[in-house]
Amino acid sequence: DHHHDGVMAIPHISPVSLGAGERLRVIASTSIIGDVVGQVAGTAADVTVLMPIGQNPHAYQPTPRAMGQVERGHVVFVNGLDLEEGLMDAIDRIATGYVVPVSAGITVLGVDDDHDDHHDHDHDHAHGDPHFWFSPRNVIVWTENIAHALSDADPANNETYRANAAAYIAELEALDLEIRTKVNRIPRAERKLVADHVALTYFAADYGFEIIGEVVPGTSDQVEPSARHIADLSRAVRDQDIRAIFVGGTANRGLRNLVQTVAAETGRDIHIGEILTGSLTPAGSRGDTYLDFMRYNAEQITGALAR
Repeated sequence: DHHHDGVMAIPHISPVSLGAGERLRVIASTSIIGDVVGQVAGTAADVTVLMPIGQNPHAYQPTPRAMGQVERGHVVFVNGLDLEEGLMDAIDRIATGYVVPVSAGITVLGVDDDHDDHHDHDHDHAHGDPHFWFSPRNVIVWTENIAHALSDADPANNETYRANAAAYIAELEALDLEIRTKVNRIPRAERKLVADHVALTYFAADYGFEIIGEVVPGTSDQVEPSARHIADLSRAVRDQDIRAIFVGGTANRGLRNLVQTVAAETGRDIHIGEILTGSLTPAGSRGDTYLDFMRYNAEQITGALAR
């Protein structure tokens, strides 16, 4: 029973009573949410990220240690739309603090775009594409939601949270402009995307791309596509003269093999582009912050399509 599946509402948050010298304990589900929460919290709160770097959020199962952290957290930030399929039931069961979906207030896209026969699949997201962070404009909404939640829970640090959020929003606006500039070098007719699963909806909507299809026709990459779907997609890639298929950094080997199969079946030289999807990368590598994650992805996508 996925009663939290579509819930995108922020609960009413009252100030948390903190002892002398005690800081607000804040939990973030994914490394991407953790980075944004960290930008807003600065040093005013303690931020713990549940998922390790490189973890596919669709496949994550919480450890006992993570469960203990959730239980002690004053505020728990999750994505919304059941992105973290293996985690949400546990959070609903054991969180004692406020559970805040960072994506509340964002218009959900990609609803019922599934063209395949897996509608009853347990892990499919019936309510649309949960990969909101592929739009820096959506992450501006995240930042505002996080600043409000932290300020309500910890009013003593209200000014810090609001100032940090404003500075970070300025960086997100600059990033959006930078991506637009890169994308403008690609003729509109060539702005066509094929990805490993339904993840690029918001990127496509913001920057004027058309999504031709996905190797896995669902918003979770844990779904098995049919042979017919793979054949149909290969035909579409060939007919539409698609140059590249993008596969996410957290995709498993089975999914990578399917991407290779689609490319091979077209009989063309299709570039397989690596993008980052569900996780940041280890510190010191490209994509180790949300800003660089998006910058890297925009470079990978525009570079492949402009070649």
